[in-house]
Amino acid sequence: MSSVDQEQASLYDGAPLQIGDEVPNFTADSHLGMITFHEVLDGQFSVLVTFPNDFEAVATTELGAMAKLKEEFDARNVKLFALSADTKGNHKKWLEDVEELQDCKITFPLFADVDGAISRVFGLVRPGTVGNASKSVINAGLIVIVDIDKRIRFISQYPSSTGRNFYEVLRVIDTLQLTLFHSVSAPANWMQGEEMFVRNDVSNVAANSMFPKGFVPIKEWFRITPQPDTKN
Repeated sequence: MSSVDQEQASLYDGAPLQIGDEVPNFTADSHLGMITFHEVLDGQFSVLVTFPNDFEAVATTELGAMAKLKEEFDARNVKLFALSADTKGNHKKWLEDVEELQDCKITFPLFADVDGAISRVFGLVRPGTVGNASKSVINAGLIVIVDIDKRIRFISQYPSSTGRNFYEVLRVIDTLQLTLFHSVSAPANWMQGEEMFVRNDVSNVAANSMFPKGFVPIKEWFRITPQPDTKN
């Protein structure tokens, strides 16, 4: 059975998680053993992907995509986690199918949220649901990106009928890691290596010393600079 930190459970039950919140802590079994979430984050960026249940075609391709891109996540020093409101036994059978159908190896944990307690805290159970909530998880999944301080920096909900784009997750991580160390922001459709914006809370005087590659002030609030060097 999964368990959630009770103080956090009372804080988040019925309240939506927001960017800047500490990601809820929980302890749950997985196909790799029992894990307490906060204890394995290790000051790294992390991605948690949730599913309402096992043995779904779209979710199978999503797990496969995560596995095939794991080297890209590793290169960014990012840990991967998945969670489904199903049993550990079903997880093991499903993962065998995932590895067969997607020609991959799942080496990151798939948590078994057998009673729906974790899904409830993450806002995936309708408020007011009493008792075991595993059968009341909404037909949707989350992507949650957590920073080095266990703070949520990205959260997005997808309908289960729409497969998630993990290249977009990598793109978001690239922007988050850059903005952690540099006062920049990323424009629409930004990709690695492209120009960025100097943040509006940085004066031109400060920007001159902060951006050795220079910047172009097209308008006072619209200043373009080459992408800073990446750190992770």
